Amino acid sequence: MMQALAPNVEQLDARCWRLHHHGFSMNSGLVVGEDRAAVIDTGSGPREAAGLYAAIRRITGLPLIVVNTHAHGDHVFGNKYFAAHGVEHFHASAAAVEHLRGHGHEERQLVRFLEPEMALRQGPYSSILIPAEIVAESGAMLDLGGTALEVFGLGRGHTAGDLLVRCGRILFAGDLVEEGGPPNFEDADPFLWAELLGRLEEECGPDTVIVPGHGNVVDVDFVRHQHREMLAAIREGKEIVASWPAGSFDPTAYQLELLPYGPEQSSIFLQRLRELRP
Repeated sequence: MMQALAPNVEQLDARCWRLHHHGFSMNSGLVVGEDRAAVIDTGSGPREAAGLYAAIRRITGLPLIVVNTHAHGDHVFGNKYFAAHGVEHFHASAAAVEHLRGHGHEERQLVRFLEPEMALRQGPYSSILIPAEIVAESGAMLDLGGTALEVFGLGRGHTAGDLLVRCGRILFAGDLVEEGGPPNFEDADPFLWAELLGRLEEECGPDTVIVPGHGNVVDVDFVRHQHREMLAAIREGKEIVASWPAGSFDPTAYQLELLPYGPEQSSIFLQRLRELRP
């Protein structure tokens, strides 16, 4: 029998909650209006989704909608469970939808240890539900009844289709902001991501509460630090890449240690710079 994985629940203000999953340290969000409630990211499969849904139902019995911040499996693979429990409206960017259509099955391996049913395509909730409601590049306002939810993108960063969700001073940033570990660069453009973090600083005030894709709640000072750290890593990384013979990719342990992201993500970071550098 499938075991539900319950998240930790933290209330951020009168209408917003952070629901923190243990497996990937991923954050889902909940915003409750008078007529309906919005779920931001549904977890990595039916186990997390079942725990998330139960936690949400202890907070509200209102009809739900879902917003996916991006297309990585740990954020969207709970969609099918929510659809099976009555949710009809799933929102995402066009780029996220394209990624799920073209590469969704590759994402299954990401969750194989935590969500074996999802990885093996077993059970009624293991198919990939692709959102049907596309958020325009100009963004969208979702009315929850007395509460307005702003859904918007700032361009390519962590992926080609990142969305942010704002309700008052609460900002759900998806994996554009990472507190629980180093930024993940596998589908990223580090150059554009760094620019985006600069714009995100401007979007945030001193009292903005930022819910990152993974880890603890942060503030604008944390975003500023991540921005400056990424700019410095790009400068260092461009010099490292320029030192290699043409066409080669062979970072040394010393070169990886010069970067702030740990050996695995630093290696991916350098590879992305080599592929994308101006």
